[in-house]
Amino acid sequence: MLEFHVSTILFTVINLLVLYAFLRKFLFGRVNAVLEERSALVRQELASAEEQNRQAEERKNEYEEKLTGARQEAAKIVADAQTRAQRAYEGRLAQAEADAKRLRGEAEAQIASERDAMLRGVRSEVASLALLAASKAAQRALDGSDDQALVDAFLSEVGERV
Repeated sequence: MLEFHVSTILFTVINLLVLYAFLRKFLFGRVNAVLEERSALVRQELASAEEQNRQAEERKNEYEEKLTGARQEAAKIVADAQTRAQRAYEGRLAQAEADAKRLRGEAEAQIASERDAMLRGVRSEVASLALLAASKAAQRALDGSDDQALVDAFLSEVGERV
């Protein structure tokens, strides 16, 4: 059967106290030191991760601001280009209209000068024909400058009426 002796109990308690003191002196200190190192390392890693997160967030915000600025600048450049293109279009259109008016004016002036030249030619032909007809009618030659002046005056009078 099982017997309990005070000496055995006392010896067991003393053994346990010695074992506890030994473990505390040699094992618990080292284990606690390793645990503390690990805890410090974990805290350091967490702090580093938080710092990196904060820096990444700052960079993200900076990039977003730069991207927004770049988009605004691109929109401004496009608007400026459109404005310049519209001005260039309007300038070329105005230049084309001015050129067309100038060409029309030149053409009208050329037509008028050709018309005047043609009328002078026709008048001289009509004058020659009138002189010829008058000479045939009068049965004599009308070659004098007085006769030519008379015919020119007649044609001028008739031309003003027409």
